[in-house]
Amino acid sequence: MKTWIALAIFVLSAPALAQPYAGGAGGPAAGGLPPFLAKMQRHDLTLRVSRRAPDGTLTPAGAGLSVGVRILANGSRVKDYVARTDAAGVALLEGVPSNPEVQGAIGYEAWVVADDVRFPFDLDGAPTGEAEIQVALPEVTTGLEGVALEHSFIELFPDEEALVARHEMRLTYDGTRAVNLGALPGGGLMLPCPPGAKHPSLHDEHDPLVEVRGTTLVFKGALLPGGEPATITVVYQIPYDAETFEWSQAMPVPSRLGVVVVSKDRQPGHRVALPLGLQVRDGLGAIDRTELDGGKRFELIRGGDKVLAANEPLRFAVTGLPPAPHWKAWVLLATIAGVIGVVLLGFRRRGADGMRLSRAHLVTERDRLVRALARMRRARDKGRMSEVRFEREREAITARLVSLYRALDRLEPR
Repeated sequence: MKTWIALAIFVLSAPALAQPYAGGAGGPAAGGLPPFLAKMQRHDLTLRVSRRAPDGTLTPAGAGLSVGVRILANGSRVKDYVARTDAAGVALLEGVPSNPEVQGAIGYEAWVVADDVRFPFDLDGAPTGEAEIQVALPEVTTGLEGVALEHSFIELFPDEEALVARHEMRLTYDGTRAVNLGALPGGGLMLPCPPGAKHPSLHDEHDPLVEVRGTTLVFKGALLPGGEPATITVVYQIPYDAETFEWSQAMPVPSRLGVVVVSKDRQPGHRVALPLGLQVRDGLGAIDRTELDGGKRFELIRGGDKVLAANEPLRFAVTGLPPAPHWKAWVLLATIAGVIGVVLLGFRRRGADGMRLSRAHLVTERDRLVRALARMRRARDKGRMSEVRFEREREAITARLVSLYRALDRLEPR
């Protein structure tokens, strides 16, 4: 905690406090400064920015580029010192601090914004005197050559009538020019969820480089030569209607599979275990089974080295899904039939034949709803329907049954 307090004061102190303490032997109690403040220094740094041509030659970057030096504390941003380049591509950054008392916990990063791309540059050591930093910007392109995607981790588990996916993707780049994906038509690289997916939600909802549009993720950032991969994590649901679900997902760039994993154990919120299985398609990967310390069991597909071409779908199958409940459809059909019966037949007494027809229809609808209610109870007891959902649907069916019983009572001969 003391180190963090020292860092905060070190970075945010006014320049007047940054001057070396020139007083006598008196410490803070005698009007002096704490030792780490007494040793703090500030430096005026020159940042010289060049552009690297395809043949490797360097030319001045020109005027108006936003540049800066960022102070990092244990890898986290603390403060930026910013300026703009002149016609020679040079900018002066004033008052960048250093301090041997806390220097081991801080780092420095230079950055330049050019062609709508932010280029970071790691700086070694601490600033001294009036140092000059020279950085070279690579050429910027919007071509996708060298861009690839890895489905690094796909975790799947069932939730009532949908398959829930936690999907981590990594965009990688192998090239010598920076790729500005935000300049592509539509404002970024379009990464679709599998067909049928619903409600995608980003793990980092505040990531400015990724946007959700419907069921498509739009990556609006840039990939730099030799830079770190861009990681995107999204959660979505895919409704299913059979015990086996065929996964198919195509990407606009070459892709490969890392790992797909399903659990063989009971999930939180489920009454019973719904162990899923996996099947390989198109020879993409191999099945593996593992058990972690604590007894948790998983089944996996490890993708291997096979690379899918752009727009070639990633395919595999998920097995062991609980059968899709059909009681909803039955309730809907029964309700529609009831409405039609009321409109066409009504509850008017048209003699014996009309009364028998109306009564038979109401009895049929009543029996259907009673069976649907029984199926719902079984689904709840087996953990395939939550208690909250069961109570909500039960109330709707019970209300309809009350109406049917009243109608049957009115048809009874008096």
